[in-house]
Amino acid sequence: MRRIERLMDVHDPESEISRVNRLASKEPVKISEEVYQVLKEALRYSRLTSGAFDVSIRPLSALWGEKGKLKEVPEVEEIKKRLALVNYKNIILDERDQTIEFKGEGMALDLGGIAKGYALDYTIRVLKRRGIKEALINAGGDIRVIGEKSWKIGLQHPRKEEEVLAVIELKDQAVATSGDYQRYFIKEGKRYHHIINPETGYPADRCMSVTIIGPSATQTDILATGVFVLGPEEGMELIESLEGVEGIIINSQGKILLSSGLKGKLQISPQI
Repeated sequence: MRRIERLMDVHDPESEISRVNRLASKEPVKISEEVYQVLKEALRYSRLTSGAFDVSIRPLSALWGEKGKLKEVPEVEEIKKRLALVNYKNIILDERDQTIEFKGEGMALDLGGIAKGYALDYTIRVLKRRGIKEALINAGGDIRVIGEKSWKIGLQHPRKEEEVLAVIELKDQAVATSGDYQRYFIKEGKRYHHIINPETGYPADRCMSVTIIGPSATQTDILATGVFVLGPEEGMELIESLEGVEGIIINSQGKILLSSGLKGKLQISPQI
């Protein structure tokens, strides 16, 4: 996991992703097979979510605050300027040469919505190769489990830190949650958090929390972000269209929506 972090951590100037961010606006940059495959998957889900998940979000995420240090609302003009740099369609991946190139000067990648999930899936593969039959890995709330047993996972209440909203049973699955309650600040009564809508340049505001259950942590990590940005209606449509994927969406008013495969299986009130 540390090895993957060294490849994909945008905050590490020595990482492969940081090198891409420095050079890919000028020329095609040769990348490792591993980073290439992660970016290929990221672009696939960018298309699937109509850009709600956008791996080129870095110019905006950097503007709003590094490593969760959100403090101020940026200037409107600065947001507009950065918005023009965010568009996954301007990323060119060349499979034959295994290179990446940006169409626009100042573009940059942020793998914050996929790298953690990928690291979990990779680590599970390592454990299986070593003969491990039962395991749970928790990477800051992103969880992947393997084995015959069911694992009980508590879903945190988005407004009461010490309270568990529901208990989810996982068996050979992954779960990820995106919420507006981990990294945020309140200014003039409005909550600002770290999940930025690539279309507006401001924090997505139609959900409090989105939890995705699915077969891989890469998928659940991406979809938790993408569905949070899409909002309850479009987000639930996307969840229902994907095989083996379930979701819990808490909208901005506190209404709880469950995907069809979870209805009747979770003890959860309809409203927070």
